[in-house]
Amino acid sequence: MIQLASNKISTTTQKFLNSLQAKIDFEPTFTQKVATAKKLWNSKGGVLGKKAFDDVYKKLYEQCVYTGICNYCEQNEANDIEHIYPKSFFPESTFSWSNYLLACKQCNTAYKLDKCFVLDTMNNVVNVMRGNEPKHKTIAFINPKIEDPNKFMMLNLLSWKFDLLPGLTKKLVNKANSTLQILELNDRDVLIESRKSAARHYYEMLNRLILILNSNSIAELEHNLTPYESRFDFTQPLGSIKTSIITSYKQYISTYQHPSVWFSIKHVESKTNPKWQALFNLLPVALTW
Repeated sequence: MIQLASNKISTTTQKFLNSLQAKIDFEPTFTQKVATAKKLWNSKGGVLGKKAFDDVYKKLYEQCVYTGICNYCEQNEANDIEHIYPKSFFPESTFSWSNYLLACKQCNTAYKLDKCFVLDTMNNVVNVMRGNEPKHKTIAFINPKIEDPNKFMMLNLLSWKFDLLPGLTKKLVNKANSTLQILELNDRDVLIESRKSAARHYYEMLNRLILILNSNSIAELEHNLTPYESRFDFTQPLGSIKTSIITSYKQYISTYQHPSVWFSIKHVESKTNPKWQALFNLLPVALTW
């Protein structure tokens, strides 16, 4: 998980969401609020809501950690508008733009569902049972819309699992542990194997970029490019072409899936792994990607 970029929906869309939320807030009891929230969410305002939720989806898609990829597992295709604060327990946030991100079907419906842990006044974790209004309003879950998961935990590239950072407060420890527990980010074999593959791909990409940049002629450079590279203007001087290639690789690597892998490579492997150290010594600018 990484922190998501900030963007906004249109004023018209915001007004429409507010109109739906007002119907929920008008209900006199928690049970009625939850029932109305579920009903309105299922319909999303019907035909009138299509344009609004097209806007919501488009803006959430732009926030994704990689093109159309789940913001939780960083692996699967993201199709679901996910409520960070579950609407079953926080109906007051059902139509809140700040409560949305895109998640894959597996993370949203097989793992997170409406599991809910909150923190009490002593920052202890409290499990909230379905049908009950939470007595406390701080969820024990990292919210990547406003929080940086990399300040809670970092991916260990030996175990391929997330380790909590040392020195965290009780509140942050409990938020991180509950997030890992709910999403099972350290327990899914497919995610662990995919992280390994992503690390290999990052290494191969950086290694190939260095090979390309060491080309002494345009003909050699063209030879070192794969058939699937972006199109470059080979009428330009060699130096200009290399600059364009660096820009292209930066864009690709800095937005590739499993960004948590790349973050750990830059912050840990670059200092501890001789092979990565050698690559970054040759291309130090990549540490800023």
